[in-house]
Amino acid sequence: MKQFTFICLLFFSPLLPAQHHQKNGGLIIPSELFYPQVSPAQVPIPQEFKSLKKTTHKKQQPNPPAQLKKRESKKGPHRLSYSWANPKIKPSSPPPLTGKQMGVVKTPGIEPLGYEMDGNVKVFRLYAQPIEQYITDGKEADYEKLIPEKNKFPHHLMHQHEEIVQKIHAWGFNGSTPGPTIEVFEGDRIRLLITNELPEPLTVHSHGIELPNDQDGEGGFAEPVIMPGQTRAYEYTLYQSGTAFYHGEFNLMKATSYGLAGALVIHPKKYDHTIDKQFVITLQEWRILPGNVDPDLVSMDFNWFTFNGRSAPFIPMMTVNQGDRVRVRLINMSMDNHPIHMHGHTWWVVGTEGGPIPKSAQWPGNTIDVPPGASRDVEFIAWNPGIWFFHCHKVHHVMNAHADVPLGIMPHGGMFTIVNVVPKDPKAQWRHPKQDGHDVSSRDYSRRKSKQ
Repeated sequence: MKQFTFICLLFFSPLLPAQHHQKNGGLIIPSELFYPQVSPAQVPIPQEFKSLKKTTHKKQQPNPPAQLKKRESKKGPHRLSYSWANPKIKPSSPPPLTGKQMGVVKTPGIEPLGYEMDGNVKVFRLYAQPIEQYITDGKEADYEKLIPEKNKFPHHLMHQHEEIVQKIHAWGFNGSTPGPTIEVFEGDRIRLLITNELPEPLTVHSHGIELPNDQDGEGGFAEPVIMPGQTRAYEYTLYQSGTAFYHGEFNLMKATSYGLAGALVIHPKKYDHTIDKQFVITLQEWRILPGNVDPDLVSMDFNWFTFNGRSAPFIPMMTVNQGDRVRVRLINMSMDNHPIHMHGHTWWVVGTEGGPIPKSAQWPGNTIDVPPGASRDVEFIAWNPGIWFFHCHKVHHVMNAHADVPLGIMPHGGMFTIVNVVPKDPKAQWRHPKQDGHDVSSRDYSRRKSKQ
């Protein structure tokens, strides 16, 4: 009842004459609504609490080292004071077979990796380690020399008229992110020797491969983790073909966001047709604040976008000859999808991370959206000579150090490079192949003149 009276008074007080509810500028509250004002000493203590003994709280003292070690043995080691690299672990030099091209796939900007034989097993050595590499090195692109001087746009009129130099602290394999491309064949038995030189535990997942559960990289579930300084062998037989990849699986978000990934290309026992040139491009993205080399691993606001760990103009171009059949294998190790587009040609989507697409289900285009954690293989006839753009069509992904600033004229950056189709005859007049009876956009094209 008291509460009801109080609420009514508050609600109706503006309607009452001023002399009835104001005195010296304050609200007059009936005496029956006042709470008694008493000191703590006057508060009656219930009888059941009087018999309790008075206790005092001692100030908590820090645990001595012996107790800390005992506690850590039960709860695990304390948090590391370093994240990128353990100063006590010296990264190994690349294996002796680094740079030895034992396959046919080119990975622009990344050295190939050869294998040793142990009986009938192909052995690949991979060191998971902290790395420092350039995303851009401040130099002009290798395709600049192909651009006629009369076509070049003055650099001093661009927003970033001086090229940016950007390094990154990342995790990689054998000194780079992405790591080296592993090339094998369907039916091979392979062994990946993984040495962990990182400051944290590791496992490595072979993405898209059908293999035994304990070789899949499910650390803490189907297998124990690889602790810093340890080496583990993953070994399995390949019963499929296509564009797969390997990546850090334990603590997945940090491992992959830091760059622990590489391509694993499995060739079929026999191709249906000859492929003249093959390339692998791994898509990654980073958040790096100005003046920093350490990426922000928890941000989704990315501002650096890379092909094989590089941003334009530092990404090498892909050079092919006119008439070549070309296959490009795209792997997305980022958190966003990327619609990759090529100018001047029509390709066919011929494979995914699940393997080759049956011929009847392949489709034409010149833009392919690559989802996170997926691969897409595209194939085309390089009939059209010239320097052709190859880039992500999310347009802010072709800029470097993307920031919320007014845009001027921006030079090419990010996920951008060139497919250089070298003409058979530089002096020849341009003609479409259909003018000569060739339908190079047909999936059935076999480089023979079509019947009229």
